[in-house]
Amino acid sequence: MKIAIDCRSLRKKPVGVPNFLLSVINTLSIERKDWTIYLLSNEDFNHEVKARLIHPDNVISMVSSPWPFNRIAILWYVLKLPFLIRILQPDIFYSPIPNLPPWLPKKVRTFITIHDMVYKHLPKTMSATNWWINFFLHDRSIRQADLLWAVSEYTKREINFFFPSRRSDSILVGSSVDKSVFHPTIVPKEKKEQLLARYDLQEKFILFVGTQEPRKNISFLISLAPALVQHGYSLLIVGTQGWGNEPLQPENSVGESAHIRFSGFIPNEELAQLYRLAAVYVSTALNEGFGLPQLEAMCCGCPVVSPHNSAMIEVVEGAGETVQGWNVEEWIAVILQVATNREYYASRGFERAKIYNWESVISKMTKYVDSNFRIEPELPKTRATPNP
Repeated sequence: MKIAIDCRSLRKKPVGVPNFLLSVINTLSIERKDWTIYLLSNEDFNHEVKARLIHPDNVISMVSSPWPFNRIAILWYVLKLPFLIRILQPDIFYSPIPNLPPWLPKKVRTFITIHDMVYKHLPKTMSATNWWINFFLHDRSIRQADLLWAVSEYTKREINFFFPSRRSDSILVGSSVDKSVFHPTIVPKEKKEQLLARYDLQEKFILFVGTQEPRKNISFLISLAPALVQHGYSLLIVGTQGWGNEPLQPENSVGESAHIRFSGFIPNEELAQLYRLAAVYVSTALNEGFGLPQLEAMCCGCPVVSPHNSAMIEVVEGAGETVQGWNVEEWIAVILQVATNREYYASRGFERAKIYNWESVISKMTKYVDSNFRIEPELPKTRATPNP
């Protein structure tokens, strides 16, 4: 089996989709050594991605040769990538997002992952560039892909609702986080003091992780800060600056309140330490297709509070607490309740996290592929026998 993967996202810092894709590639390359995996990108991978990427013999990185439009990722994807696919002739082309390029060879089967339905539910929370790319590629890709992978049961239901007619009848479901990084352990006292000093945090702090964009509803999270400060908590917001008009400060700066910190991007190893130290992980997102930071937090023994919506119900409810609506007083009460009973919620979250692991997901993924695609092995070529 030969599979070619769109790896443009690996040019960026390993958050969100890049983190997901890294885990897929690393686990798949180990679990299926009989598969040849081509990693296709218009530019070189981010240095942190390179450090985490496993390179067994069955993984081949292919950064595009010089071309006038290499730096414009979408043009490379639409115009150059189909040409590369014709040369490689893989059995499957896989995209970690629902954006298939046009003009792929018909004999190449297509496989995509759908992380959420934000394009359908909350289009105004997307940047104009992403909205237009999705306008041209999102719906078409889901309808035409040979195989579909949803990261949660919630996202699977959304696909069935919005796309009852499509080529792929079945949908694979599954996702996880890198448990070699995100796991519970004691943070040494010296390291704890270093981290608290680096981010100028109180010993009791609330943590949020995510790109600063409208869908994350960070303005509501910030509105909770004054009451939390009165109870001795500071707030650390981790994530790169996205887009939109959220009333946020630039990276590495102090917010309007002296108890709100914006860290920008933090490498996974240090982020895991912050999860272990935080009193509570709090998300106020309007919609999530899965909830990777919530699962990362639970894997590290950090209790979680999230809104009672989308896939966050599936991931968090029964392990952490979910809050219906946007009443500030109710949110504060739930956060304080979870913080006060941190060990209880941490143990419940850790038990929930056990059901998510990449080995199980990739095992289901390869069985899904095998059961849908009966790829016949190529027969050795023989010289034709001349007519007598």
